[in-house]
Amino acid sequence: MPVMNGLEATREIRRFEREYRNAHKSSNLPWDPTTIVALTALDNVDAQKQAFASGMDVFLAKPVNRQELRSLLQRIAK
Repeated sequence: MPVMNGLEATREIRRFEREYRNAHKSSNLPWDPTTIVALTALDNVDAQKQAFASGMDVFLAKPVNRQELRSLLQRIAK
């Protein structure tokens, strides 16, 4: 990513979500946080820990099984 990497982007998304949620506490509108999936070539424990620490929900290392990815996306879309 040219401006920021996935970890930085995830932290920014989570920061925005916290600020939005705090600004709209009185609202009764339903709201769920964005599901963020790491899709990376880095297949090691440190990369996975960093991904989850930044706020990512799912960690997938390449190569990804297409059926598993399809199943994951179908679950997220519901």
